[in-house]
Amino acid sequence: MSLFFHSDEVDHLIAFREAVTITENALRDMVLPAGVNAPRKRLNLHRNVVEGRYDTVLNIYAGGSASYGAIGAQVALHRKAIVENQQRRPPFNPDQTELALIYDADSGSLLGVMAHRPRDFTGVADLRTPATSLAGLDLLARKDAKRVGIYGSGQQAWATFAGLTELRKIDSAKVYSPTASHREGFAKKIGAKTGVSVKPVDRPELAAEDVDIILCMTNTNVPVIDGSWLEEGQYIISVIGSNIELVKSGNLAAPRREIDDATLTRCDFIVALSKAQAIDSQQGDIYWPVQDGVITWEKVVDIADVLAGRAKGRTDDKQIILYKNQGGQGIVDVALAKRCYDLAKQHGKGYELRIQARQNWWVQGGRAKTW
Repeated sequence: MSLFFHSDEVDHLIAFREAVTITENALRDMVLPAGVNAPRKRLNLHRNVVEGRYDTVLNIYAGGSASYGAIGAQVALHRKAIVENQQRRPPFNPDQTELALIYDADSGSLLGVMAHRPRDFTGVADLRTPATSLAGLDLLARKDAKRVGIYGSGQQAWATFAGLTELRKIDSAKVYSPTASHREGFAKKIGAKTGVSVKPVDRPELAAEDVDIILCMTNTNVPVIDGSWLEEGQYIISVIGSNIELVKSGNLAAPRREIDDATLTRCDFIVALSKAQAIDSQQGDIYWPVQDGVITWEKVVDIADVLAGRAKGRTDDKQIILYKNQGGQGIVDVALAKRCYDLAKQHGKGYELRIQARQNWWVQGGRAKTW
């Protein structure tokens, strides 16, 4: 029998540090025989409706980890409003539900189906972006890193900084967002939650000054950071990772960027969540700078190789390192979903699905028959 359950039933049972550990294990599997992963696929359906122009985007994340004994996929549908050639999130639709399909890697049985609300940032399924952003932190950030600069004041900035404070002792932080009320409100609320003094700043360069870790957690289409602002030893984490379909459709004028060319050239090396994803989606912060000769692929390593010890992490406290988390990967989603399934079974959550198999079934000559 299979189990149908909601992430709300188990999300309080997984601590953020455990989510990071699961994420790192799954990513490490990507370069070993113990795992398989496909770059995220996005199917963009362009719609002109009464409310305006929208992209209805079906996201498919597929992968499997032998370490967690599971293979499967997560399917998610998002709607993106196109306003003045920029993406904007439309009002939240409570009827949208994302599903994770969890199969037993050995028997092929459907273990479970996990549902969760998209982008509500309360369920364990939404831990995967900040957990992935902070994977490999001890291998890439300086050991004494304790000052943080934040770009952005939305949910990703909140979740990632809050998660960072659970992994490291952070002494202080600064936040920049173009809207004063947003950065001030963010600083007050996240400071109260984490116990860290967070200062809002009114110029973007100030957020990069005298800090050790820079979090670029924005919804921008153009670079928010200038490489000339960077200082020795800094570690930059960036999350923008779109796909070329928005440009091909005419909805965006150019591939989305969060990092400028000067930052790419100043970095000693660049870590990608997935070079295959950057190529498949022709992403603005890595693929096109390589195509334009700003950097070469030799400067870019996958986070999986760093975690598995096949590529070096930080070797010098003076190195400037960029990590691009440019799109969720199925192997992580499946590993997290499998942990949720185990917890749901352990705590008696969810509902059993009885899928009755037909006996003596086979396909012959293109037609299904029974005997």
